[in-house]
Order: sequence, then structure tokens, then C-alpha cells
Amino acid sequence: MADAALVLTWDRVVPGREQQALSLFGQTLEYYGTLQKEGAIESYEPVLLDPNGGDLNGFILIRGSADQLDALRRQDRFIEMMMLATHQCENFGLCSAHLEGQLQGRMAKWAQIISK
Repeated sequence: MADAALVLTWDRVVPGREQQALSLFGQTLEYYGTLQKEGAIESYEPVLLDPNGGDLNGFILIRGSADQLDALRRQDRFIEMMMLATHQCENFGLCSAHLEGQLQGRMAKWAQIISK
């Protein structure tokens, strides 16, 4: 079971780069599908949001073990895709997330800190 995740977030496509971004989105989903079949990640879930007045219009949640996701972040293809996304999408972001056991451990640590 996945205890870690990567979250890729974006606002909107840079005007004039719509076709490039659409192509990259398709390539990205194909790449993550291959990684899932190979067992390099546990799963991935793309999410598009309705217009909301904020700066988050979509994200992809990639689930796996911390070791799987650390290895993924070092893959040349992943790095290249992140660079392309930064060029094609406004406010593109990548952050680590904590699930299952990691989540419980983080919350326990937070509870310790705030009780001091």
C-alpha cells in the first residue's frame, strides 16, 4: 500500500502554448500508465477542477512508496516532463505528500509540537 505521493499542480496553460500543453498532458498520462504497469509507482490519478476563482485548476496524484517516488524524481524523463510543464503551465508545482502510515506519523509529530 502506498504511504507516499507526489502531487503535481497547475493553474492554467500559458497563452499560445495550449497545443503543446495538451500533447504533454497526453504523454504524461501514458508515461504514468507505463510506470504503473511496470510497478514503478502504485497508481496515479489526474484531476481537473471546475473554474473556482483560485489558482489551482488541476493536479495529478502519484501514489507509491517513498523509495519508488524518490527514484521517479531522479528519472531523466520525469525531470524533462517537469521542465516542460513549468514552461507550458502557469503556477506549476510539485510537492511530496504523506499517506497512510506517513500521515499518521506526521500528525503524531504535529500533535507533539503543539502540545509543548
